[in-house]
Amino acid sequence: MAEPAVFSDQQGLLDDGALAFLLKTIFGEPAIQTYLFQQISAAPNRVRTYDEFLEVLNGFFQQAIPSAQGQDRDLLLAAAEDLRRHCQETERAQTAYAGTGKANPDGVFWPNPTRENGHSLKQTTPVAQRFPLVDKNTPIGSAGSCFAYEIARNLQRRGFNYVVTEPEHDGSKGVIVDGYDPDNPFARFSATWGLIFNTPSLLQMVERAFAEGKGTPILLEERFPNGQVLYTDPYREGVGFASPEAFAADFDAHLDAVRRAFTETEVFIVTLGLNECWELKENHAVLSNNPRRGWMYALTRPRVLTVSENVEAIERFLTLVRKHNPGFKLVLSLSPIPLMATHRGDQHVITANAHSKAVLRVAADEIVARNEGVYYFPSYEYVMHCAEDAWCPDERHVTEETVAKIMTMFDTMFIKQD
Repeated sequence: MAEPAVFSDQQGLLDDGALAFLLKTIFGEPAIQTYLFQQISAAPNRVRTYDEFLEVLNGFFQQAIPSAQGQDRDLLLAAAEDLRRHCQETERAQTAYAGTGKANPDGVFWPNPTRENGHSLKQTTPVAQRFPLVDKNTPIGSAGSCFAYEIARNLQRRGFNYVVTEPEHDGSKGVIVDGYDPDNPFARFSATWGLIFNTPSLLQMVERAFAEGKGTPILLEERFPNGQVLYTDPYREGVGFASPEAFAADFDAHLDAVRRAFTETEVFIVTLGLNECWELKENHAVLSNNPRRGWMYALTRPRVLTVSENVEAIERFLTLVRKHNPGFKLVLSLSPIPLMATHRGDQHVITANAHSKAVLRVAADEIVARNEGVYYFPSYEYVMHCAEDAWCPDERHVTEETVAKIMTMFDTMFIKQD
């Protein structure tokens, strides 16, 4: 076994192993490491603390650089930059868990009501940084799972400028929207694209709208016990048609509404829902939800999307929309509503749901880190950890009171202050 490099807070650099390890940590050039090791280890007054060590290094560069020339000078300047960067990194590391300078100093440590002046999870709003993007005049839209239309209706009830380019159809033109309520004046979607549970469906929707999508439209004929016949579009969950002719008549108008929704919107909320999906074998297009009838299983296969596949889908969606709307800003959230069922035979639905949410949460983090003008809204974390009595009796959907509290958190995070 190699001899360990021994460090001590009390006695500083105890041995040559510690000195060599620290020099390799700081400097990338082996020649600099070797030269400084020889000089420091052979000095009659051996440095004993980290501060003394830094003082010696700074003194060396201050003395050596002015008289150096050519390649030697370049080497010393690069090493001095290594030292400067090391000191900056160390300073950041030493304050990594300090509240000072953080967007929310109270958000560094997990809430603990047993600490002095501590508070519980149920008294916590998991917001760190604020992004003042929205006021009552800002064009805002949304899409996603059923949690997304709770957000949509809440924004409209409170008087925000929610963009609606295609009101929900009342059925008179042969377009039947599941859950349509003539007594509810608030739209569930910016256009009647239906529920969107997975990221490829979101991408496919804008690809079709901006004439960059592929594939043949599909209709599924469904016959009900009361004699009704309905034709459903597997790419638009919850949207059906009285006949193929009604579908054809609506097709171009719907795509125009989708285009306008994304070109007229300044801030758009996407609620990520599921990581499990079904794709058509013929062209790999992804359905918006599970197959609705038995024979569809002959055309499709189940899939579990990876982090990278979700990231790629959202980034391609973002690139395409910004091609037509450069100022487009995206707010990503993760739906707390769990999987209703899993197609994974090796998983219980509860563990499959945990995997699904984890993958989508990591994907959202990567997308935010890699793209300007994209933000994460922690609605999922609020429901799972901070909300009291969040769930409806079915233990899958959240209560209206919880949605209202989530939107108060939205205000805190994104609303411009007067």
